[in-house]
Amino acid sequence: MVHSTSILVKASDPELSLQQVGNLIREARLKADLTQKDLALKLGVSTPTVNKFEKNGHQLTIGTLSKIARVLEVDLVVGFLT
Repeated sequence: MVHSTSILVKASDPELSLQQVGNLIREARLKADLTQKDLALKLGVSTPTVNKFEKNGHQLTIGTLSKIARVLEVDLVVGFLT
């Protein structure tokens, strides 16, 4: 089942926005009934890296977000607001 998720990154407050993205990743991972270790294995990254993604959006690129969305079976919409 694919859950629709919209992620809006507000250009004027990037740190808060990255934290919001991290929260959405965590919520989607929990809905998929995966641990951080499970997600890390599926993404080919370390568990601490997944923790950093969820905690503050650390080192997230559009490519990484796309891969996470595929693994968690969610739709990804990224918009930039000014």
